[in-house]
Amino acid sequence: LNILLDKIGRPDNKLKFIHIGGTNGKGSISTMTAEILKRAGYKVGLFTSPYLEYFNERIRINGVPISNSDLAGTVEYVKNISERFDAGVSEFAFDTAVAFEYFARNHCDFVVLEVGLGGKLDATNVIKSPVAIGFGAIGLDHCQYLGDTVDEISRDKFGIIKQNSNVVLYPI
Repeated sequence: LNILLDKIGRPDNKLKFIHIGGTNGKGSISTMTAEILKRAGYKVGLFTSPYLEYFNERIRINGVPISNSDLAGTVEYVKNISERFDAGVSEFAFDTAVAFEYFARNHCDFVVLEVGLGGKLDATNVIKSPVAIGFGAIGLDHCQYLGDTVDEISRDKFGIIKQNSNVVLYPI
């Protein structure tokens, strides 16, 4: 993903992120955080996974899903660069790049970014230094990828923590 983001001009470096991880509650925490920031007067991008009804709802600004035309245009732009520079990535990483590009084009003040799976190796973990990191409850999930115990899974999920990060944890 870093190669693709380099080729499209590192839109992620133009954004301020609040990164949300955990097992349960990530979507709710992300949506509530975005709404609080919106009500405080900020322009807020929200990237969530998976979608509930249709793909566009995964990429929102101030609660409004990306339009079909903006989605098509941004996907086409990222796809062309990906193919031109042979910078192929997973579907989730591609979607992440599309979201970053869309949010940067629209000059979002903040982006609330929900982790897809785990943390340490998740595509969303390419961001450099989020303004804040939040975690919902952590439990046994995706054990085949993240580990067999809550401690192992927590270690992976906490991989999104960067040096000097502001971290908020859901009470245990």
